[in-house]
Amino acid sequence: MSTQSLSHLLLPEGEFRVIRCDIADKLLECGDGDSALLYLYILRHGGAADEKSAMRALNLTKEKYDRALFTLTGLIITGQPEEPQKESAPDYTPAELRVARGEDHRFSAVCDTVEGLFGKTLTVAQLRTLFTIYDFLGLPAEVIMELLGCLKRELGAVRILDIRREAYRWADMGLYTAEAAQDYLARREAERPLTEAMFAALGAEPREPKPMEKRLISYAVAHGFPPEAMELAVQRTHRALKKFSADYVRRILESWEQKGVHTISEITALEPETESGRQEPAITSPDASKLSEWEKEWLDEVARYKQTEEGH
Repeated sequence: MSTQSLSHLLLPEGEFRVIRCDIADKLLECGDGDSALLYLYILRHGGAADEKSAMRALNLTKEKYDRALFTLTGLIITGQPEEPQKESAPDYTPAELRVARGEDHRFSAVCDTVEGLFGKTLTVAQLRTLFTIYDFLGLPAEVIMELLGCLKRELGAVRILDIRREAYRWADMGLYTAEAAQDYLARREAERPLTEAMFAALGAEPREPKPMEKRLISYAVAHGFPPEAMELAVQRTHRALKKFSADYVRRILESWEQKGVHTISEITALEPETESGRQEPAITSPDASKLSEWEKEWLDEVARYKQTEEGH
């Protein structure tokens, strides 16, 4: 992956560069300084930006550069844009929806494809969601078909909520042609080695990842965690709960994100492993008033598990 792959974040060349508010909001929410600096560098240099120059100018190691780049990419891939605030989608009537499906063969083809994915007839609410994507958002039928194929490959079981969220994301990125959609999907495919390494770090047997695992992987990639950090989070979850829990793994990652640590060296410097490798995140013997909600829930579940074990 290179900085050129993020050129779609930029507005056209000119004397001035304008920061996109949606990207600025996501960077502020993410709170990652290296990613923000890299975005400013790309904003300033546009297509001329390259890895070595960026690393040198920003004084970033290769590891920090890669993490910042993955975080930037993940903000675009996994961020869920808000629905338009200036204009609300029309409240299409059942009669309007029937006419649209009956008279517009392109929209009808989209509906037929979604019914094939769902294995049942669309409800009025589902039909309204699809027509909102087609008519209000303005995504052409061929782009929606690309979107549906992508969701099917990545999630397996597709929900109408998945279609809606992805459609707003694609509209936010300006993917209004089949060519633009295919280019975007090609970039996602280029990241497959990283997502596969993340899945391997979960310790699951070789198979297609489940939707919850895919969402966990997306979070890790979006926030710049390397596979080794995912593996450590899984190990600590197993040590605490004696089982795998995607929810707890994500909570560990979220805790590290809040503390600003992402790589193994950063994490273990803050939360050292013991010689036996059995050090849990620093929440044993804590001040309860300083614990987050997930840490309290974690301790409660660990206590329940120990009580169950002692009962046997």
